[in-house]
Amino acid sequence: MLLIIVLSSVFMLTGCASTPEKLQGAEYYYAEGKKAFDKNRCIEATEHFQRLVSNFPGSQRVPEAQYMLAESFYCGADYVNAVFEYQRLIDIYPASDRVEEAQYKIGESNYQQMRNPQLDQKETYETLTAFRNFVEENPSSPKVEIARARIAECRENLAEKLYQAAYLYQRQGYLEAARISYNDLVRDYIDTSWYYRTLFHLGEIARDTDDVENAVQYWKEVLQDSEDEELHSKVEEALSKLNEPIG
Repeated sequence: MLLIIVLSSVFMLTGCASTPEKLQGAEYYYAEGKKAFDKNRCIEATEHFQRLVSNFPGSQRVPEAQYMLAESFYCGADYVNAVFEYQRLIDIYPASDRVEEAQYKIGESNYQQMRNPQLDQKETYETLTAFRNFVEENPSSPKVEIARARIAECRENLAEKLYQAAYLYQRQGYLEAARISYNDLVRDYIDTSWYYRTLFHLGEIARDTDDVENAVQYWKEVLQDSEDEELHSKVEEALSKLNEPIG
C-alpha cells in the first residue's frame, strides 16, 4: 500500500511538472508586452513580444510586435539582438510603416557599440554603413541630419585610427610605412580634423628623406588652409629651420 501511495505521488508530481503553461492569445501578449515596455521592463517586454511573433505568425499584430521586439532589445541595451530583430522586420515585412525607423535604429544600435579609436573599429564601419544606407533610402526623413552627424563622427574615428597607426610608424622610424598610411588618410579623410595634422607629418617625412621641396609644399598648405593655431606654430618653426619664408 505504501508503495502505491509513493508511486501515485511521483506520477502526480511528474504530471504537474510537465504541464505546459497555457498559451494566451496574440492580443494578450501584445498588450502585456506594451505594458512592460512602457514601464521600462525591457526583458519582460521581449518575452511577451517573442511569444507573439513565434506562436501567432498569422496575426495582424505580428509586424508591429516584431518592431516592438527589436525596440525592447534596444531598451535593454542588447544591441546585437536589436540589430538582428530590426533587420528581420525589414526583410520579412518590407511594407511596414516601421521600416524607416528600423533602418535608423540599426545605425543607432551599432553606434551604441562603437569603441574608441585605439581599439577595433568593426562597429564603427557597421555604423557608417547603416547610416549611409538610411540617408540614401530616406532622404526626406527628419532624422537625416542626425544620421549625417553620426557619419561624420564615424569618419573622425576612422581617420584618428589611421593617424595613430601612421604616427606610431613614424616614431619608430618606419618612414615609408608611415608615409603610406598618412597618404591613405589624406586621400580618404580630407573632410576630417586629422587632415592638416597629417600634412604636417608628411612634411616632416619629406624633410627627413631630403625632399625639402615637398616638405615646404605640405607645410604651406597647412598655413594657407588650416585654422589650427598650434599647428601653424609648428609649421612656422619647421620652415624657419629650413630658412624658408613663411609668407
